[in-house]
Amino acid sequence: MLKQIHKQNALIHCITNPISINDCANLILAFGAKPIMAAHPKEVEAITRNSQALALNLGNFDDVRGQAMLKSAQCAFTNQIPFILDLVGVACSPLRLDFAKELVQKTCPTVLKGNISECKAFYGLTSHASGVDADQADQEDVYVSAKWLKDLAKHWGCIVVCSGKVDIITDGNQTALIRNGCEMLQWVTGTGCMLNVAIATFLAVMDPWKACISATCYYERAAEKVTAKGPGSFHAQLFDEIYQLSEADEAQFQVEVVK
Repeated sequence: MLKQIHKQNALIHCITNPISINDCANLILAFGAKPIMAAHPKEVEAITRNSQALALNLGNFDDVRGQAMLKSAQCAFTNQIPFILDLVGVACSPLRLDFAKELVQKTCPTVLKGNISECKAFYGLTSHASGVDADQADQEDVYVSAKWLKDLAKHWGCIVVCSGKVDIITDGNQTALIRNGCEMLQWVTGTGCMLNVAIATFLAVMDPWKACISATCYYERAAEKVTAKGPGSFHAQLFDEIYQLSEADEAQFQVEVVK
């Protein structure tokens, strides 16, 4: 899989928030693909049309990025280019929630991604988040979450990636639980955004189900290998570990497939 990414050197179009834009670009490079972070509404369709995957992120939302995301999503949908939408902040912002529903209804993303609070809000369940992070009050048994996430995926005809201590990935028929990763990821801004573009990178070279699982496992396996004791050095070493990943790391993937 990693060899496929390096060989294809795919162009990944990202419309993400400026807080994490540099990290997202560097992560794509570390995996062996090419990032382009175009967000002007007048150029995004041309950029998306020439890309192999699209990553959209609702973080730090504004009118210009909203317009650009709708145009890019429609272009990707029309041209059968795989794309992922990160539901950042939909649990605390009615504006973002309404926008996400509009985009999904019009363009049917390949993948929807969010934390447990964001996924609950998008599904229509009560969510307690007051910011972009998952709220402890929304945590529940992963097998319980997997059931309604499966319904969410079936309803929209896409794959749902619910990130957390245990990641839940479902396409409405099959569900995978991933137990890789480390706690330090929560102490660095933008690690969820980076997972979003990692999935987009894998979407460019393989089928969506395999891409979501592989990207999540490889990204979180890299985080496990970092030996830093603080968020600053962890941030820097994460890119080094991603760059040095190999197929041998697959032996450490912790994936449970459930019905």
